[in-house]
Amino acid sequence: MSPPYTEKVMEHFTNPHNVGEIPDADGIGQVGNPVCLVSGTLVQLNNHYQRIEDVPVKERVLTHEGVYSTVEQRSVRDYSGPIVRLKNKLGTVEMTPEHLVLAVKRPEQHKYNYTRHKKKLRPEWHHVSDLGRRDIAVYPILKVTKDQEFFEMPLDLRTTAEDRYALPERIKINEDFLRLAGYYLSEGNTVTVGGRGHLCFSFNLDESEYHQDVQNCIRSLFGIEASITPRDHQNVACVNTYKPKLARFFESLFGSGAANKHIPDFLLFLPPEKQTHLLKGLWRGDGYINLERKGSRGGYVTISEQLAGQIKTLLLRQGIIPSVYKEKGSLMEGISHSEAYRIHVGDRSSLKKLCAILEMDCALAGGQKDHSWIEDGYLYTPITSIETKYFTGKVYNFEIAGQHSFVTDSFTTHNCGDMMYIYISVKDDIMIDVKFKTFGCGAAIATSSMVTDLAKGKTLEEGLKITRKDVADNLGGLPPQKMHCSNLAADALHEAIHDYLRKVGREPPLPPDAKRPHEHDTCESDADSPIHIEESPPKR
Repeated sequence: MSPPYTEKVMEHFTNPHNVGEIPDADGIGQVGNPVCLVSGTLVQLNNHYQRIEDVPVKERVLTHEGVYSTVEQRSVRDYSGPIVRLKNKLGTVEMTPEHLVLAVKRPEQHKYNYTRHKKKLRPEWHHVSDLGRRDIAVYPILKVTKDQEFFEMPLDLRTTAEDRYALPERIKINEDFLRLAGYYLSEGNTVTVGGRGHLCFSFNLDESEYHQDVQNCIRSLFGIEASITPRDHQNVACVNTYKPKLARFFESLFGSGAANKHIPDFLLFLPPEKQTHLLKGLWRGDGYINLERKGSRGGYVTISEQLAGQIKTLLLRQGIIPSVYKEKGSLMEGISHSEAYRIHVGDRSSLKKLCAILEMDCALAGGQKDHSWIEDGYLYTPITSIETKYFTGKVYNFEIAGQHSFVTDSFTTHNCGDMMYIYISVKDDIMIDVKFKTFGCGAAIATSSMVTDLAKGKTLEEGLKITRKDVADNLGGLPPQKMHCSNLAADALHEAIHDYLRKVGREPPLPPDAKRPHEHDTCESDADSPIHIEESPPKR
């Protein structure tokens, strides 16, 4: 929690009263802030990333608990107003100011300059507008693990009797296969035209160890002899096979063309100890380790957006913290360079782990510090910049089953703003029980707890007279930026009372300080801008 909160707020946040639902409640009030992300935001799906505007209902997304849940509903609306842009080591995200992000608020005291003290702070859902540079984003590491011993060859790739070389009906997913997969993702290419096909792995001429390793892997896995062709004028050696079905096999699993390379889900979910061999092949291809430069680091470069995100996932599962940068395309010395994704590993402990996977000595000079860390299945990494800009355009959001959260390529977001549910039981016009469920920040929980205390035992008429100011005053005050939480709490209580009165055929006028249902404050600046619920993304 941030320092401006009173002791009363802290008490109701850490030990909230009247939490839960009332079965068969007489009245239920629900209020909340509609919040959204801008188009182009990358969302982490079952085994890849997709832009938020293209994610369909029923798709599975990664949640804050590192597992997958289903998109039950998606919304799109026109929006004109402020947008907050957050950045950390993994990338950037842009969203409306009331959106909730899983993060740690870093107190101002000097001791919180040190990681050992920051580790003692607890993560919470914070409004993005309340976060600042050096606060700490909390990002889940994929927990799903599915071991698999063999890959069954698809029927259309199995070899017929007239084929000269037979491909096995199934491939063992062992160290050789995983390393070969990494080599292909980095250095492999295929050409398949009609019934002909060519599979090639290209390395520097002096990387003879890798030429031989690829050749041996192909022989052990497929029973095929690959040739090694030096091209001295290009300083390149190619490991070649001319087997059409083998080429199509690699295309079907890993993609064709550098921009389309990706890791299939059965490899992405393997136990982390197996995935070290995949990383080894990847790094031997397009990766590097430089221990000589000031600030030693490892790196990997790819033009595939999907592969970059998947390598980030692989590294995090190894306890290795990457930085991900997007590099614009350029024209240098008459050569066109495509847009690329650079993955850097520079934190001391992460670099040591990467060197261990690559079987390299890792003698690091002193001075390198770990500013980010992994604990209990989460990455904790500082927010490096935050800015607000004006935005006009379409914004998007989801309703996620169960977890109520989804993960972008860089931040963990709630699927709503503060969302409050107030439940009341009524007897002889007296609220004999009042409970709440709230998804939101600490202030939202505290105000929900307080409003239930204020309402319990009161008559319905007295409940309708409980104002937003009453809620805030009884908590000893709230910071200005959190006053909307008291608005929501009072509005949710009023809505619960009105829900009961409607059911029994009564509808008194609202008190001056209250609002009609769903007229609560939102982050929209255009009151006429509706939210549209879509079953699937619009056709492009």
